[in-house]
Amino acid sequence: MDHMRHNDRGSILMETVLVIPLYLVVLSGIFWVGDLALLRSKSTFFDRVAAWSSGNRFANASQSTIKSGLEQNFLQAAKVGDQHVEKVNTAKGSSSAWSAIAGASTTVSIEPPVWTQGWRRVGVAMMETEVAELKKTSFRSREVEADYLHRTLMRTKDTYRDKAKPRALAEQMEWMSRVHMAQWPTEWTKEISSPSSGGKPCLSYDRYTMYVTWSE
Repeated sequence: MDHMRHNDRGSILMETVLVIPLYLVVLSGIFWVGDLALLRSKSTFFDRVAAWSSGNRFANASQSTIKSGLEQNFLQAAKVGDQHVEKVNTAKGSSSAWSAIAGASTTVSIEPPVWTQGWRRVGVAMMETEVAELKKTSFRSREVEADYLHRTLMRTKDTYRDKAKPRALAEQMEWMSRVHMAQWPTEWTKEISSPSSGGKPCLSYDRYTMYVTWSE
């Protein structure tokens, strides 16, 4: 019986020694995928922030300002895997007296954290085999062929509207012709092909009266 117990212990020890390298490689991959998924989620938020910041009628932020702000406020605290905002693209589409389209997309990058890379190297060395090393990765929030991955409708700056007093706006019909009756950008009322499978283009926009009242 004692001989059989020793054999069982020896088998378990040997199996553990053989499996540990594989576990290290698999765990390093799991943590790496997790870091990529979290940064992908952040980059979706970055697209929105960039679009709204560049389209704000009171303070239009430049691409460099948005880039530094995103890194300082959302990436410096974690410092996991040397994450960076590599590029910010912003643009304004067609506009009217009432509204304008702001678009943006960001490109982010991340390097494998030290512990993730270390576990992988140790596991590969113990297995005495060649496995591709994890490298710095750059990507956007979605893998679609589109210049701007987030687009939003913003209010445009208007000297008459911003300086006029509420009573003057209420009494003068100019308010009706310059602001309330302004059309939505024609760019959003035309049928366009969808950049991704399953997506539907925006065919038209109906003015939401309560939003007009609130935003003024």
